[in-house]
Amino acid sequence: MLQRHRNLSRGQSGIELIIVVGFFAFSFLIFLLVIHRNTADERFENRNILVQEVALQIQQEINLAMNSANGYSRQFVLPMTISGVSYTVDIVDGDTVYIKTDDEKHALSLPTAEVTGEIIIGVNYISKVDDVVRLNP
Repeated sequence: MLQRHRNLSRGQSGIELIIVVGFFAFSFLIFLLVIHRNTADERFENRNILVQEVALQIQQEINLAMNSANGYSRQFVLPMTISGVSYTVDIVDGDTVYIKTDDEKHALSLPTAEVTGEIIIGVNYISKVDDVVRLNP
């Protein structure tokens, strides 16, 4: 009888160990998922801020050229990617900058002064001649 009780005790201990280990493994998995989610949200927000900074840089360059005297010219550089994601920039109707990431998760449009030409990812040239602002003439 004592032998049978000892075997049941060992079996019960084994099951309890499995339950405890399973609980801790599940808790650790939940912890990792929460951290991953927070990191993904942080990356999304960071990329959103970088898109806004690039759009503001373009807007400021165009407005600076418009407020400058004729003969103004300057070179400015846009990053090839935004936080590892490719993007496109367009001038819409000559007075709006529209920027969009290729994954289509981030987009922004900002008003600008009247401008002709197109934005290039990389090196851009902006000038003002005869009161007209030109990008990459």
